[in-house]
Amino acid sequence: MRSQITVLVQKGLPRSIVGWFVVCWAAFLLASILVGGLLWSLYRQSTTDQLRRASAAVAYGCDAIAAGYSSLIADPSRAPDVATPALEKDLAVVVKMALRDLDGVEGGVWKIDQGSVAYAFPTYEGTGEKTDVPQAEQASIREAAEFAALHRAPYDHRQDGRAQTLLLRGCPLPGATSNLSAWTMTRVATVGGRAYGQAMTGLGILLAVVLGSAAGLGHVLLGWSRRLRSLEKALASSSDELPTLEATGQRDLDRIVEAINRAGARLSEARSTAKALTQQMAEAKRLATLGRVVAGVAHEIRNPIAAMRLKAENAVAAGPDLARKDRALEAIVEQIGRLEALLQNLLSSIQQAPPQPMLVTDISAFLTGRADLFSEQAAAHGVALETRSCETGAVFDPKRMAQAIDNLILNAIQNSPTGGHVLLHAERTEDQLVFSVADSGRGVPEAMRDHMFEPFATDRAEGTGLGLAIVREVAEAHGGTARVIHRPDGTTFIVELPWRTS
Repeated sequence: MRSQITVLVQKGLPRSIVGWFVVCWAAFLLASILVGGLLWSLYRQSTTDQLRRASAAVAYGCDAIAAGYSSLIADPSRAPDVATPALEKDLAVVVKMALRDLDGVEGGVWKIDQGSVAYAFPTYEGTGEKTDVPQAEQASIREAAEFAALHRAPYDHRQDGRAQTLLLRGCPLPGATSNLSAWTMTRVATVGGRAYGQAMTGLGILLAVVLGSAAGLGHVLLGWSRRLRSLEKALASSSDELPTLEATGQRDLDRIVEAINRAGARLSEARSTAKALTQQMAEAKRLATLGRVVAGVAHEIRNPIAAMRLKAENAVAAGPDLARKDRALEAIVEQIGRLEALLQNLLSSIQQAPPQPMLVTDISAFLTGRADLFSEQAAAHGVALETRSCETGAVFDPKRMAQAIDNLILNAIQNSPTGGHVLLHAERTEDQLVFSVADSGRGVPEAMRDHMFEPFATDRAEGTGLGLAIVREVAEAHGGTARVIHRPDGTTFIVELPWRTS
């Protein structure tokens, strides 16, 4: 289960540095959005709290004016008639005292059919004392105050603007008269206030950070991509050797560049060493092959020469015995023929002349002709020769192939016991022409199997070890191969040539 989870996680992760950069920046952007939303939420909560406190302040101020008015008219010497200048002045003092501790709250006393009879704004932050009822809000003040006076109940009015919210409250004044009411009003800045400024500052900083990080990350990504493309191009342009890469100026990439350059230097050194070793091995192999050839030639020549010398000495010692001399001369001629055959095979294995392909119209007749050449020799060994072939034609060099097949037939006859059987076969398999010579002999010794097609590799005292080397050379000259199959009841040699009809 843990391995499955690991595989799933790995499949979901980016597989490049650029991908990791994008994922990290996306995570940073998401975090910025969340923080920005939190700042805006805090601002909204702060504004709501301000409105709540401002609403409580105007309600408290209105009640305070009503309480002050109640205390004022409780004095028996004062009549509730507000038409007297003295009472109006006292009412202004009551309003001022009621609102003196309420920041941003203004208010007054309103009389139906007369309008404002008292007004105060004790926390006004402008120059001088503000004594006039705000003209812009006078209609809203009249509506709230007269409603409170007529209905003898508080009246709240809220007016939301683009930059501020107006909170207005009217409340009836106590007493026998029903045409007086108090009013209070304040304004809460929703745009341009302290909370709004803090929120906008935070959001602006976040925006600047996000845009700055996007620009910086984009610059980094472009730089990385450009440098990676240049490295990829430099590596792709090299064929065998690793190129020497130039520093990119980016510390992390330069460490990779240095590692590649060091690896390239070691690889070049290793290849130089390997090339020198290969040359040495090739030279040693050439010398070893030359040594085997010289040793084989010396061995093959020594025996006929020794035989000819012995026969010549016998002929000299024979004196007048002509029959004995004739037998010696016949033996000498036979050994000379053996030497000539040896030289011919040696030249055939060395001279790699290109084949001269031509159309052989009847492959069956070609194989029958090769078998007829060895029919007497096969009969002398008590071996039966048989041919099987496809009735078709193909293109190859008949002289060179005849030489190769003759060597295989001779080898099969010599390795088959009396009463044995040799089969010559030719067939087409897909895009190949396949010749095979199968015998029923004793097989090839284990020690010889890895060296069968090498010159002078033989396990027979009378053999030269060049026949199979010629077979391989002829097959490879045609673009084909020579191989052997070791059967429990004998050996099959196979020559495979590319199929050609013209």
